[in-house]
Amino acid sequence: MSLYPIFSIITVFLALTFVLIHLVAALSAILNGKKSLGTGFIIAGAIVSILALLLVMVNRSLAFYLWLFGSSIICGGAILNGQNNKNFNKSHHLIRFVIDMLITILLYVWLFLFQ
Repeated sequence: MSLYPIFSIITVFLALTFVLIHLVAALSAILNGKKSLGTGFIIAGAIVSILALLLVMVNRSLAFYLWLFGSSIICGGAILNGQNNKNFNKSHHLIRFVIDMLITILLYVWLFLFQ
């Protein structure tokens, strides 16, 4: 049995989990009345990233670039939220960035090296 389907499922699961966790957190913040520019960025980035994961079967390079754009917007929005709430925890944002980079590398390997 090839490892490609297993690698594909794990990669898409991690990417979708990353996006959905941030989308749920942003929607929860809006429902609690904490409307800010960072929250809007997180929602916009989550929508773009989900669109990227849906476009994988149509155009791999467009999907990858949309993922880069969407995940960057998510991380930028999270940093804005941390600065606006005066609760900026540098290690938290570095861990988020490292997780995002690992998922991006996994997506790159899945989309371009396993053809």
